[in-house]
Amino acid sequence: MSQPSSNPLTHPMQAAKEAMGAVGVDPRPMQRTSTFMNANDGPAEIIAKVSGVVSAGKRKDDAPYFTNNEGIPWPDPTHSKNVGGLPLISDTFLLQKQQTFNRSKTLERMVHPCGSGAFGYFECTQDMSELTKAGLYSKAGKETPIFLRFSTVTFGREFPDSGRNPRGFAIKHYTEDGNYDVVGLNWPIFFCRDPIQGPDVIRSQQRNPQNFLLNYDSLFDFLAHTPEANHAGMMFFSDHGTPNGWRNQHGYGCHTFKWVNAEGKFVYVKYHYLAEHGQKQFTWPEAVRMSGEDPDYAKRDLWAAIERGETPTWTMKVQIMRPEEADPNKLGFDPFDVTKVWPRSRFPMHEVGRLVLNKNPENYHRDVEQSAFSPGSMVPGIEDSPDALLQFRMFFYRDAQYHRLGVNLHQIPVNCPFMAKSYSSINFDGPLRSDANTGMNPHYVPNSFVNKFRPDTAEAPYQVSDNVVSRQSHFWHEGKDSDYEQARDLYFKVMTPEARSHLHTNTAVLLKQVTYKIIVLNYLAQQYRIAPEYAKAIYDLVPEPGFDFSEVEAKAKGAAVMTKEAKFAPTKEFHRSVGIPATGLAYN
Repeated sequence: MSQPSSNPLTHPMQAAKEAMGAVGVDPRPMQRTSTFMNANDGPAEIIAKVSGVVSAGKRKDDAPYFTNNEGIPWPDPTHSKNVGGLPLISDTFLLQKQQTFNRSKTLERMVHPCGSGAFGYFECTQDMSELTKAGLYSKAGKETPIFLRFSTVTFGREFPDSGRNPRGFAIKHYTEDGNYDVVGLNWPIFFCRDPIQGPDVIRSQQRNPQNFLLNYDSLFDFLAHTPEANHAGMMFFSDHGTPNGWRNQHGYGCHTFKWVNAEGKFVYVKYHYLAEHGQKQFTWPEAVRMSGEDPDYAKRDLWAAIERGETPTWTMKVQIMRPEEADPNKLGFDPFDVTKVWPRSRFPMHEVGRLVLNKNPENYHRDVEQSAFSPGSMVPGIEDSPDALLQFRMFFYRDAQYHRLGVNLHQIPVNCPFMAKSYSSINFDGPLRSDANTGMNPHYVPNSFVNKFRPDTAEAPYQVSDNVVSRQSHFWHEGKDSDYEQARDLYFKVMTPEARSHLHTNTAVLLKQVTYKIIVLNYLAQQYRIAPEYAKAIYDLVPEPGFDFSEVEAKAKGAAVMTKEAKFAPTKEFHRSVGIPATGLAYN
């Protein structure tokens, strides 16, 4: 008599019996040869496979039978436990299935809620070890695994990803010294420089809480009352606000960062990631059409390209500034003001390496939705600058992810620093902690038993302009016409006549939906300070503005100090941001 096959696909009942085993037989070897819901893989093993760093191994479900979350065999897929056809609350399979479904979406991000991403690598092409001790930039040819997430900044998950919005560009580098995150945009500037306005930037671009409609009153009103925001506002209303998919846009770190070398000397840098095939943008009519034809165009385009075997690539370049140069009194602009750029004519671009995407995620929820980024995740050799917004983002981005995912988000594979040479956190416990936790170490420091700290990785000290605690503005451009200079250069020297025409039309399309004429007047006053002809071109496209253009000219005289409290205005020589080497305070 022939023996029945043990192939679970052919004889599931027989395989189930074999899996349970006879009395005294340990069934765990079979568990360990199946995927077993990843129970036998830690997050580092999972992400090593998902990212493509190691062979994928066994990824498909080959367990002999279906179970619930507790491993109990699932009786039937289409019939609930019932009395007379009425389902019972004692059907734990029915309840767990529905309860899991109800909780299957992670809390949506407050910022950057809609996006997609892919895995790949960063290849260093130029040895930068003279400037930074960060390992990923230390040797030409060195490759570092990455995960790159793209996003719209304020639109929710179900909104078309071709709509007018800033785009997020977030990179997680899995380095030997831990995970290094760069969290930027598809343009090099932001809408505010003081962190206390950060929530207002986002709220002004979100839906009206009263009626849940897109709120153009709040968008233009915020720009009308924040002079420094109109540089990024110009990018927003240009065709940069409607890029042609994720692949055809540049990425920028936006902030000023500090690179520190092995000797403790530092320079300031700006990051640029330039798309291999250049930038491509939709015009406003093209973006509207694509939003209707394929609301997931950007997400689909990236996925399909990688599935075809293409490798979207960006060249990374940096601008470099010596710390003794980093003084607005010398430069004529504030190098730590995130609403400003560094002129490339004075600070040229230097190639560092390239980003290459070559592998799609295996599971969107696990690998993309639960990915978490923080500008505060910096490895030795990369440090903060006196950029005020960066200083606070280093805290609140991580805090936002802790609220969304919990303090043990590092146990989610995509967030696991699986390439780190050492991984021994002194942060313990918390929900869902399932690893060795303290690893038998004392759960407090210092102690009598173990000391594995690395004082050699302490941040390089730098000196700021004063030591007074107050709400004093240290923004060098505040209240000055210089707040508009770079936006003016963008308008006249960078934009082509066609780009300016699109800018005028794109702005007017939304501005005509503003309810209150005072908002339109105040907004145009800001644009008048950039260039009178810029404001006039928009004014002429707004049907029945309700006021004469001479009122815009008059209002523009006070635009630079709109909402700026005079008693906090920068008036002293030391009311500026600097980050000079603290030679007298350096570590011995």
